[in-house]
Amino acid sequence: MAQKRLVIIDGYSLLFRAFYGTRYLSTSSGRPTNALFGFINMLFAFFQSIEPDAVVVALDAPGKTFRHAEYPEYKGTRRETPPELIEQLEASRELISAFKLPVLELTGYEADDIIGTISKLAEENGYETTIVTGDLDALQLVDDAVSVLTPQSFGKPPRTYKPEDVHERYGFGPEHVVDYKAMAGDSSDNIPGVPGVGDKTATLLIKRFGSIEQILENLEEMEPKYRRKIEPNEEVMKLSKWLATIDRNVPIEYDFEPYKLDGEDLEDIRKMLLSLEFKTQAKRFEGVLSAYIEGDATGRKAEVVQESIEVRFDETPASYEELQGWVGKRNFGLYLHHEETDQGSMFEEDGDEFAYLEIDREVRRTARRDAVRILADHSGQVTGHDLKPLFNLAGRSLQAPQFDTMLAGYVLQSDRSGYDLSDLFSGYLDEDPPAKPQVRAAALAMLADEMRAKLEKEGQTAVLNDIELPLCPILSDMELEGICLDSDVLSEFSKELAVKVEGIQAKIYELAGEEFNVGSPKQIGEILFGKMEIPGGKKTKTGWATGAEILEDLADSHEIAGEILNYREVAKLKSTYADALSKLIGDDGRVHTTFNQAVAATGRLSSNDPNLQNIPVRTDLGRRIREAFVAPKGRELLSFDYSQVELRILAHMCGDSALVEAFKNDEDIHRTSAALMFHVQPEDVTREQRGQAKLLNFAVLYGVTDHGLARQLGKGFSRGDARELIDQYSKRFSAVKEFTDSIVAGARKTGFTTTLFGRRRHFAEIHSLNFNRRSYSERQAMNAPIQGTAADMIKLAMIRIRPLLESGETQMLLQVHDELVFEVPKGDGSMIEPIRSAMVEALPLSVPVRVDAKRGPNWLQLKPI
Repeated sequence: MAQKRLVIIDGYSLLFRAFYGTRYLSTSSGRPTNALFGFINMLFAFFQSIEPDAVVVALDAPGKTFRHAEYPEYKGTRRETPPELIEQLEASRELISAFKLPVLELTGYEADDIIGTISKLAEENGYETTIVTGDLDALQLVDDAVSVLTPQSFGKPPRTYKPEDVHERYGFGPEHVVDYKAMAGDSSDNIPGVPGVGDKTATLLIKRFGSIEQILENLEEMEPKYRRKIEPNEEVMKLSKWLATIDRNVPIEYDFEPYKLDGEDLEDIRKMLLSLEFKTQAKRFEGVLSAYIEGDATGRKAEVVQESIEVRFDETPASYEELQGWVGKRNFGLYLHHEETDQGSMFEEDGDEFAYLEIDREVRRTARRDAVRILADHSGQVTGHDLKPLFNLAGRSLQAPQFDTMLAGYVLQSDRSGYDLSDLFSGYLDEDPPAKPQVRAAALAMLADEMRAKLEKEGQTAVLNDIELPLCPILSDMELEGICLDSDVLSEFSKELAVKVEGIQAKIYELAGEEFNVGSPKQIGEILFGKMEIPGGKKTKTGWATGAEILEDLADSHEIAGEILNYREVAKLKSTYADALSKLIGDDGRVHTTFNQAVAATGRLSSNDPNLQNIPVRTDLGRRIREAFVAPKGRELLSFDYSQVELRILAHMCGDSALVEAFKNDEDIHRTSAALMFHVQPEDVTREQRGQAKLLNFAVLYGVTDHGLARQLGKGFSRGDARELIDQYSKRFSAVKEFTDSIVAGARKTGFTTTLFGRRRHFAEIHSLNFNRRSYSERQAMNAPIQGTAADMIKLAMIRIRPLLESGETQMLLQVHDELVFEVPKGDGSMIEPIRSAMVEALPLSVPVRVDAKRGPNWLQLKPI
């Protein structure tokens, strides 16, 4: 007889995860719903995959817990909950009630303690328990009868943790999760841990000795470098373990009543979903919950939604040779299937997962490795979802795919937080995602047809066909190529930064009159506004606010604030770049970033692992990170950078005569702006006036407020001064003001803005009842056509450049903002003018487009050509 299963849902954990992982949504009345939307989708997914006998939702009761009584700073670093999430947390109780899900909470205890207690009771009553949570604290509860299910990022199935999975993740079992936190600490809960002991050291000591109690018993056997850290912090370590340990003896009861629904319940759920304007979920919920329905008011049993797409499917795996003849010159769909327990391994080189190829509703199954070979031969004929990782496996110099549903989803709605294939099926085909992989393969073609029709209707077909699809193989080639990184340069810079950090820290201690943790915002606040009684402090629920804006305001009059800002900059340079980048160097001596086409709502590319878009450029010290990005022996780097491209696009789009003439005459645009604003001749413009005009030129681009401009102008400038400058600028450049006003007005009317190439960006909050959200949306809308056009321009340039690189002597390595970086044979200048011309001609404007070219041995030491 199968053991009964209990599912415990960590309610607020999932709601927080849904809020930050789901694009902003609201009802037509402006009520925020994105957390509730994500929560419902998670709920449905878990009901379908687990099919529990009993369900309970654990919630955090209002107020402090027993842990705060012992350690008031517990969870003291948590940021304030956004108002739009608070509103949804309150509504979530109504939603949970509509689903007839029992709720457990108890004042003085956390949801984790409720979960721990109920899972213990479940085991005593013969139940296996699955804990559904986004909080890995629950991994300490895992045993043979308790597993943890955590949602993953969009597009990936949830991950299940059993004892062996915990061991695989950490190197030790669930019983030592709290020992790990006792040493390494937990910044999200403000659990202190042992200063100087990080993840690696904690793991090493646990694997060697066991629990912290066993570690303390064996201090004499420990290396001095570890003992020096642990001995003086024994009590802190014990406290940290106590804080991290879930209480499994909470005075609470649960009756394990089977989860069942009836006809009235169904109607309540339907009404609730429709009140939130979740029409798709309302349509599918009966099928999802069918196993728990006893019968509606008329005795009718709800039926599971059946798949409606018919396909011809041959289960016999086809070989590469068979597929070659079958595909020929025809377009085909490619769908890669992997089981929910498989964590994304379909992109590994030696996997045996099956792929499904589809042509005209006929589906053939093959090994993934053979599908990759077919893709390599027929890349220009394929329709798929998120094809770039497969292009990386298939080889270089491939053709643009026929269609990519992820990229199409991005073009149609660039503000989404993810483009999961199942969500696209539901959204565009208006039915449940097919369960069978062969049917999904056929549905992929149907989805592509629906998306093509919408792209055509919106006038965005060219954005996909002429920009995003051709860019896919280019980015794949760049990722495979990578860029050389000199680890010795990084190591030396790290040592230099370590000395700087120590020096700055010593200066801060001297100014403060005592030593403290300079990395702790809480302790900084206590020193600045408590001990030193510096005026201007702002209290929050968790302590004094010590963000960059606060410290910048204080820096001119209080040296210690400037030093803390300096400390943060140098410490971040060391940890985020000098130390971290060297760990990402591959066996080939190069670092291979991943370029993301479907992340930035602006149309820009982003990158990760590492994020090369954020390599520092604003300070001399920060720029030195670029010295580590080098060309190998016998080669050098070439850099091509659009000059003031967004201002040139602004001049083209608004037609302001002064701006247009300044660019046509190759004048210093900021000097020209200052001359017009301050009624002087260009040669009489002071450095200060030019600086103010430069700030104003970019303030117009980004919709900076008078408050923001006053901060940028610095000491001595009030909001009134900034407002006066903005008004003066608007009068002198009236066409600019008229243009930006028309953009915002158009966005209010249509809900979106458009680039010169036709790319749309939607603004769901442009009519928000919340002033701050609406104002932010208006500022974003003001800049979107300009920044989006700049994004289109450099992407088009990359596409024009690709045919120029067929000889293989020149490789395109990086795209960072308005810059392209190449690697060429040393001294070879043959590609300079062809590349420059391709960039200039990518998207013609009514003003000249200027591209600055540089060359050098590394990314820092580039000299103008």
